[in-house]
Amino acid sequence: MTVIESTGKKSRRICMLNYYAWGVIADLDGKKVHIGGEEVQHALMSRYLAKSGLDVTSVVGDFGQQALEQVSGVKVRKTFKKTAGLPGLRFFAPRLTSTWAAMRAADADVYYVSCAGANVGIAAAFCQRHKRRLVFRIASDSDCAPDTLLLSGSRDRMLYHYGLRRADAILAQTDKQAELLMKNYGLHADVAGMFSDVPETILAPAARATDLLWLANMRSMKRPEWFVDIVRKVPDLVCEMAGGAHPEELDLYARVEQGAASLPNLRFHGQVKFGSTRKLFANARIFVNTSSFEGFPNTYLQAWANGVPVVATFDPDGIIKRLGLGVAVADIDGAVAAARALLADPAELAACSARCRDYAVARLAPETVAAPYLSALLA
Repeated sequence: MTVIESTGKKSRRICMLNYYAWGVIADLDGKKVHIGGEEVQHALMSRYLAKSGLDVTSVVGDFGQQALEQVSGVKVRKTFKKTAGLPGLRFFAPRLTSTWAAMRAADADVYYVSCAGANVGIAAAFCQRHKRRLVFRIASDSDCAPDTLLLSGSRDRMLYHYGLRRADAILAQTDKQAELLMKNYGLHADVAGMFSDVPETILAPAARATDLLWLANMRSMKRPEWFVDIVRKVPDLVCEMAGGAHPEELDLYARVEQGAASLPNLRFHGQVKFGSTRKLFANARIFVNTSSFEGFPNTYLQAWANGVPVVATFDPDGIIKRLGLGVAVADIDGAVAAARALLADPAELAACSARCRDYAVARLAPETVAAPYLSALLA
């Protein structure tokens, strides 16, 4: 029996929009395609929904693939290349026209978008025109207030606000996001967890070779240079760092890469395929996050699924501190002290690793995570 059958609700056609998701769906080289947390969530969720019995279409960008592909039961329709069209006009053709055409070809009953941006408004206009349902999921705390939106252009901000107010259902990653959305927009959101792969077996912390791992896209809010400073303070530890350059912050990536090159105890991978991140987490004792703000990082889920405690400057809904899934810290010195304390106490590190693994097994089961999504999509 499929999950859809067990809910007692009729099957629906679902269309999901995410321009860069093809990079995760096809496991492309991350140096050629930007890959972030939302792309990972899009790929994992679309795969699960298709496996559950839904007819799922993923609308993505043009990265040289066929116009229509089928991967893991998901139909993938491509839209436009970022460089296509004339400056000043390319938003309308081919970006708007090709996205609209792909959505029409999907002929879905409900359309799903995550992350603040123009696509929220585009999807809302399409759904209004064709009398279809729209589900939007918040991807970051910054999506929840006009003053913190990571959208520089007035057009994208306008389209986001237009779509946000017309969504039939809104999902949030955390209670904090739901509270911020209500405070700043007067809109209700249900909290929905995140999808993650949970390996069947893991190594004991003592059997792993990497003491500290940092992995994220290199954006200012992620503060990757903080990790370089952390590594500089722990020359006796084996450290690894991975993540790609953000198109708008190439200088930051260059500075971090240069700083990493001066540290003999730090292996700098740069951008890696999503499939390759599994090996990095499987071999790490501690995962370090240095962000000033986030949504709910996919990397936390990957870490906990592999029994890896998280030492972090961002603690969503206080979950790290509350459940003992690592150590929440405020700054570089705090991260160094927390990491050293865990590594100096093998018994506590093993106990913390076990708590992380238990949390993942109990809370990250796909049928558990999927429940609020199915409720919104099949309403």
